[in-house]
Amino acid sequence: MAVLSHIHLYPIKSTQGVEVNQAWVELHGLSFDRRFMLADSKGRMLTGRAMPKLIQVSALLHGEGLMLCHPDMPSLLVKYADCTMVPVATQVWKDQFEGFATTEPANQWFSQLLGRQCQLLYCGNHTPRFSEKAGVDVSFADGFPLLLISRASLEELNRRSPIAHKMAQFRPNLVVEDTLPFAEDGWDRIRIGEVEFKLDCPCSRCIFTTRDAKTGEFLGDQEPLKTLGQFRKDPSGKINFGMNLIPLNEGRLEVGMPLEILAGREAEVYL
Repeated sequence: MAVLSHIHLYPIKSTQGVEVNQAWVELHGLSFDRRFMLADSKGRMLTGRAMPKLIQVSALLHGEGLMLCHPDMPSLLVKYADCTMVPVATQVWKDQFEGFATTEPANQWFSQLLGRQCQLLYCGNHTPRFSEKAGVDVSFADGFPLLLISRASLEELNRRSPIAHKMAQFRPNLVVEDTLPFAEDGWDRIRIGEVEFKLDCPCSRCIFTTRDAKTGEFLGDQEPLKTLGQFRKDPSGKINFGMNLIPLNEGRLEVGMPLEILAGREAEVYL
């Protein structure tokens, strides 16, 4: 039986992950996951794809908010109570909605780090965003509430790749063990603890995976996309790795919980 082995939160979109032993699942994702996002002065999202210094930021969970840390910057506590919550028009890919302003010190901190004017946005306790792609409410995640990858799938990638890749490059929320490689491709509905999930579709991967998860620097030779493209490219040309999840109810997750497969799906055919 598959087991939940790791849980990862990403408090700010594109910053480093935080590993936790347990988490609360809400219908739009894990609590505290991607509830913040960087945007430019016009509200357009900024991510680690083009801003590698953002990948170097640690956003640590604090009782009053988030503690921002970077080797080149003094630490800064962003308190929830200090957020102005002024509505700001923004978007994540094709989804247009209103996020909320946080604090001017946070805006200045990131503007100095990234060398451009930007603002830290918050989606609030109840996200204002409806994801057209997922068909459900989502925070600032790319398209779906959660992402799951099996450890065996990463090991199979590394068996084929000239470079050893780390799970952090793929930014999953849930990592499971004791499966065959890419077993998750064939799952339609699963249960972990008291929470049921719908596995909606595979996650198509982009250039973000080619950056080192700590430094933000490119790994070189277009890896892991080059290797994944040799055995994980679908007929439309998308390179897939991991499965997008939609929670069907709320509840608690804890590392070590067994994963029960409730229904299967027909896995995609790769070229």
